[in-house]
Amino acid sequence: MEKTTPFDIPLLINEICQYLSRKDLIRCVLVSKAWAASFSMVLWRDLDCKRATPDILTLTRQRDHIRIMRNISMRIEGTIRELLPSLHLQRLEFWDISSGKGVHRSEIRVLPLLEKIPTLQHLQISLSLGHDNVCQQWIGTLAGLSRLESLSLKCDEFVDGKVIQDVLRLCHRLERLSLEIPNNDRHIEEENRQEYRDAKVAIERMPEMRLRELSFTASAHLSYPALVEENILRPLLERCPRMEKLILGSIQQETTLQHLSKVLKDNKLPRLRHFVIGYLQGIHSQEALAEALSHVEYGIESLVFQGLPNLRSFRSTIKVDGYSEDIPDKHWECHELKILRLRLYGLGDGIFDGSTWRRPTTKLQLDYVFSEVAKLTSLQVLILGDDVKDLYLNRHKYLAQLANLKELKVFDLAEISHKAFGKQEALWMVKNWPKLLQVYARNAPVTFKEILQEKRPLIEVLNQGYR
Repeated sequence: MEKTTPFDIPLLINEICQYLSRKDLIRCVLVSKAWAASFSMVLWRDLDCKRATPDILTLTRQRDHIRIMRNISMRIEGTIRELLPSLHLQRLEFWDISSGKGVHRSEIRVLPLLEKIPTLQHLQISLSLGHDNVCQQWIGTLAGLSRLESLSLKCDEFVDGKVIQDVLRLCHRLERLSLEIPNNDRHIEEENRQEYRDAKVAIERMPEMRLRELSFTASAHLSYPALVEENILRPLLERCPRMEKLILGSIQQETTLQHLSKVLKDNKLPRLRHFVIGYLQGIHSQEALAEALSHVEYGIESLVFQGLPNLRSFRSTIKVDGYSEDIPDKHWECHELKILRLRLYGLGDGIFDGSTWRRPTTKLQLDYVFSEVAKLTSLQVLILGDDVKDLYLNRHKYLAQLANLKELKVFDLAEISHKAFGKQEALWMVKNWPKLLQVYARNAPVTFKEILQEKRPLIEVLNQGYR
């Protein structure tokens, strides 16, 4: 009987490789033929072409191992391009932004090959859908990807409403969809507006989609995003009853927020657990989306979690309008929330100047926010932007209001001043947050760090923000 070695147990090899870097794997492959046979399948499983695209002979030799290709160019050389259908790819990510002379011709050559990859489940791609021939080829390709589970699509140039509606129709079976429509300076003709209105009717008549995650971004410019919001986003939200994670890149119309509120109150998104809202700089992964946030321009009254009792995470930046007389009086319902990222944008000169508030309504709005945050007793991660510098204990006691957050593990308050936090605040955290493990605070005073580390050695005080 032949002696069994660790290399005969694939699960053991996979477990070992989780702790090895790419350089470590390369060294392992060079040890011997036996090691090469075992470690090559892991080394070549995930291929990042941005580092260097292997030659055709190497790809041919390793094609049985390759499952993921990242940062592949639409302009890859013909011999490698023709090899794609022979790979057992599960994930394919193109890095090109669809621009430049002749790029649409490259897209037309590549798209038909995607249909010939029967194992493809995840696709990230950027297309110049302003070209009719690219649109036609893309619709045909998408229809042929029967095993596709997730799609990240970045459109370039103007996109007709009919094209977006066709894409959504073919995505009804997907579990994850990311759709980005970038800036556009084209004048919107009445014919184009009618196409969007027709697309809205068609989406309303579509069967319910299987989407569990949706990321939707229409970049801000002129009237184009408003057209997309009204005729694409709003009806789409009502066709996704299974949605668990919703990421809205930007919202340009207050009526869209109102519509979203109605959708939630009518319980049309009953499974929603994670909600991100704000302007996103770029879309590369689901994790990056949640971090690249800027601001929502519709005031603090937008931050009312009505109809969201099951929400688990929410991230956004809320504009605090110190000139507004409207102070919300509705209570948040999401008491099971575990992650809250909240930057209070627009405090500006309305903040406390040492003796009085420059704008009294700013204080009332902050009072409202912190009184509601204090009720989130299941909260585990609290991320506050650098506009919130008035958390110390000896003035308005906003920090003291959060004493009931006994489950809190991560507290990120961005940059704080030396005057803000010291021994008193550190002792308060030790006493009131028994599960605290990480505090993110740039420029934190030495005394603040020393007290935390003395009283609770397991607590880390870090400069870089929480991810």
